Amino acid sequence: MTTISLRREWPLLLLFIGGIFGIGLVVGLVTDPGSAYLATLTIPDLVPPEWLSTIIWVLLCLAFAISGWRLWLRDHSSTETRLWLATLILSWWYSPAFYIIRSPLLALGVLLLMAMLMALFIFRCWGRDRISALLFIPSLLWVGYAAAMTAAIVAMN
Repeated sequence: MTTISLRREWPLLLLFIGGIFGIGLVVGLVTDPGSAYLATLTIPDLVPPEWLSTIIWVLLCLAFAISGWRLWLRDHSSTETRLWLATLILSWWYSPAFYIIRSPLLALGVLLLMAMLMALFIFRCWGRDRISALLFIPSLLWVGYAAAMTAAIVAMN
């Protein structure tokens, strides 16, 4: 990857950050994770408190935005960029699948597909843009954790 000039490219980085947070906020408001539906489910004890999940999501979204920005600057039509975008879109589908469609099983499927695409993304980026690959590892770990929690919800309900 060529050297990125932060001075010249920071407006695009802000656009990536704002876009990801903006769409994530809309999805969150539409699906309202604190909905009455959640209260009808048996929830595993290992589900983190909402405040901790919020902090984790903020950090993961920042890493996601930086990774996407780096890919866009290098080659916005690459396979890696398409994998990044597919993963991003899937991340926005988890909440509607769980809270609007009310299907923890469908939400689990979204997470498993997302994890596979993230692993492929990391593998493909490792030799070309190691920073983007490394930025995805915490997200992959969180998606794995979320999949385990969602699988537990499916099993318990």
